[in-house]
Amino acid sequence: MKDVDAFLFDFDGTLWDPESEIFRAHAEVFLEFGHRLPVEVWSSLVGTIGSELWTRLERATGCTADRRELQERVHRRQRELLGGLCGRPGVHRILGAVDALGISRGIVSNSTREWVAEYARQCGVAEGWSTVQCADGNRAGAKPEPDLYVAALASLGIPAERAVAFEDSPSGVRAAKRAGIRCVAIPNAMTAALDLQEADLRFESFEQVDLPGIVGAIGGRPMRQTRTAARTAARTAAPKAPPDGEAGSALRHYYYRPDDLRVVGGEGVYLRADDGRRYLDCSSGTFNLSLGYAHPEIVEVVREQAGRLIHVTSKFQTEPLNALVAKLAEVSPANLTRVHLKSASGSDANESAVKIAQVHTGKSDVVTLFRGHLGQTLGMIGASGAAFRRAPFPSHLPGVVHVPDPHCLRCFYRQERATCGLLCVERINDFIDYASTGRVACVVLEPISGNGGNVVPPDGYLQALKDLCEERGILLVFDEIQTGFGRTGRMFAADHFGVAPHLMTFGKGLGGAGMPIAGILTEERLTGVEGHHINSTFGGNVLAAAAALKTVEIIGRPGFLENVRDVGGHVLERLRALATRVPFVQEVRGVGLMIGIDIVDRDGRPDPALTNHLAERGLDHGLLLRTSLYGHGNVLKVRPALIMTRQEADEMCDLLERLFLEAAS
Repeated sequence: MKDVDAFLFDFDGTLWDPESEIFRAHAEVFLEFGHRLPVEVWSSLVGTIGSELWTRLERATGCTADRRELQERVHRRQRELLGGLCGRPGVHRILGAVDALGISRGIVSNSTREWVAEYARQCGVAEGWSTVQCADGNRAGAKPEPDLYVAALASLGIPAERAVAFEDSPSGVRAAKRAGIRCVAIPNAMTAALDLQEADLRFESFEQVDLPGIVGAIGGRPMRQTRTAARTAARTAAPKAPPDGEAGSALRHYYYRPDDLRVVGGEGVYLRADDGRRYLDCSSGTFNLSLGYAHPEIVEVVREQAGRLIHVTSKFQTEPLNALVAKLAEVSPANLTRVHLKSASGSDANESAVKIAQVHTGKSDVVTLFRGHLGQTLGMIGASGAAFRRAPFPSHLPGVVHVPDPHCLRCFYRQERATCGLLCVERINDFIDYASTGRVACVVLEPISGNGGNVVPPDGYLQALKDLCEERGILLVFDEIQTGFGRTGRMFAADHFGVAPHLMTFGKGLGGAGMPIAGILTEERLTGVEGHHINSTFGGNVLAAAAALKTVEIIGRPGFLENVRDVGGHVLERLRALATRVPFVQEVRGVGLMIGIDIVDRDGRPDPALTNHLAERGLDHGLLLRTSLYGHGNVLKVRPALIMTRQEADEMCDLLERLFLEAAS
C-alpha cells in the first residue's frame, strides 16, 4: 500500500447509519405541529451543522418555537431510536484490513467527540484510531469546509495526496476534495439519491470494497473525476482487487466478486478455510446439504456411479432414476403418485408446476404469498413476494396475485390468532374475485417460508387453504424445495401439517451433500403435459439421482427423523431462552431444524441492518449465517445439516449466545 499512509472515515452515515432515525426524531416533532418534514428538505441539509429546521417549522406554523425544548426532545428521542443500531455491514472487515496493513486510520466528523465516543463504543469501533477530528459544534470549521481534514492531516503528519477519505454525503465529499484528499463515497439510505459526483469512486456498501482495489483504482489519477469516470472506475477496477497469483487471476473474471473466505474442505456440519479455521455452517450450504459436507455414503455412491455413467438424455431409463422414481412415490403423500425428475433447479420445477396447473385447469392466474420465494427465473421472480426482486425487470409473469401470508407476529389484518377465524385464508376469496381475472389455475406457496423469514403458518391454515382451493377448482402447489426431505423432522412439511397438496415441488436437500436435483410430484390426473414444455437438459441427471436415492434411504432410516425433531426442539428451547437475555430478538420460530430468529430494533420494528451485522460478525465467532430476503429481511436463518448431534447443537447455540451478547453490549 505504498500510495496511502492513512484512511480517514466520516462517522455518521458512513461507519454507522443513524440518519434515518435522526430524521424520524425530527419528523415526529413536525407532525406534532401538524406539518410533515419532507425527506428532500432533510436530504438537502445532510452533513451540515445548524440545519435551520426549526426556522422552517416556525415559518410553517407562524409561531415562535422553543428551540431549546424541541432540541432536548429530539435528543431524547434520538437516544431511544439509536440504541440498537450497529456499524454498517462490512465496516469491521474494512477496519481490520486497515489495521492488518499497518496504515493509520482516523475519524473526521461534524459530530461532537462525546457523540462519536459513545456510538463508536456501541458499534464496536472505538479502538484503533490514530486521530479523531470533530467539529464539536463549531459551524465555521465544519464540513463542507476542509478544515477538519486539514487538521487530521496535520495531526498525522502526512500530505493530502497520501490519504483516502470515506464519506457518505456531498458536503463530506466536498470537504475532503477541497483538502486535496482522494475520496470514496459510500452512500446510505438517506444519501443514495444525492449528487456524489465529486467523489473519485462510489460503492453501495463497504461489503463491495477492497482497500488495494481502491488504491489501484484512484492512485495516480487527477483528484477530480467526472461521474462517468468514477462509475467506470468502480466497475472496472473492482469492487475488490484480487490478490496476486493464480487465485487473483481467476477473481478478475468473476461476474461479481465472491466473499474473501476461501474454503478447502468440509466434514459434517463444519467447513474448513484455507487458513485452517473451522466454521460451523448454520445454513447447510444454501440449505441444500441435508447430510452435511462430504457424507461418506454419498461420496461413495457418487464415486461408484461416476465410474459407470454420469449423464444420459432423460429419454432413456437408467437404474438410479427408476429406483429413485419408485422411492419418491413411496415416501410422498399418498395422492402424489407421479414423479417428474426432468427439472434442472427448484425455480425450474416451480415454473413447470405452474405450467402443469395452467394446462390442466385451462386457467391462467397464479396466487402466491407475500414474502414468498419461488425461484430465480423471470417467471418465478414475478411470482415471488418481494418487490425489490421484481424492480429491475420490465416484464413479469402475467396474472400473478400476491396475498398476505399467515405471519401471525405481523398480521396483515391486525388480528389475534385466537379470534381471527383464519381471515388470511378467507380474504383470499376477495383477492380472487376482485384482484384476479377470476381464472385462477393454482395457489403456490412454501408451507414454511424459506427466504421470506421462516414464517410458520398457524394450525389449520394449510387445511383451510386446501379446502378453499377445492371449492373453487384451483390446484394447490406446495413448494417443498427447502422444507422437503427431513428439514421439518418429517419427510415433507405436508406430513408435518397433515395436508396433501395437488402438486409438490422439491430440490435442494434431496441431493444430500450438494448434488443438483429437482422435480415435481403430482396427482395421477395431472399427467399429460408434453415434455418439451417442462423438461430441461440436465434434468434427470444419473449421478444426482444416485446420490438422491442414497439420501432418501439415509433419511428414512430408524431414528433419523426423530433425531431431527429432538435436536430441533433442543435448539428452539435454547434460542428462546437466549431471546429473553437480549433486547433485539422478538421471536424464535420454526419446526425441526428449520428455525428463524426475528431481529428487531428498540421499537419492535424489523431491523435488517442489525440482522446483517450479526451475520457478518458471526464469522468472527466461527459461524456461517444467512439472513432473510437476500439481506433485506430481519431474520437469521438457522438450518444446519440434519445430521447435527446434540453436542454440535449446543456448540452452535453457545457461539450464537456469545455473538448476541456481544451485540447487546
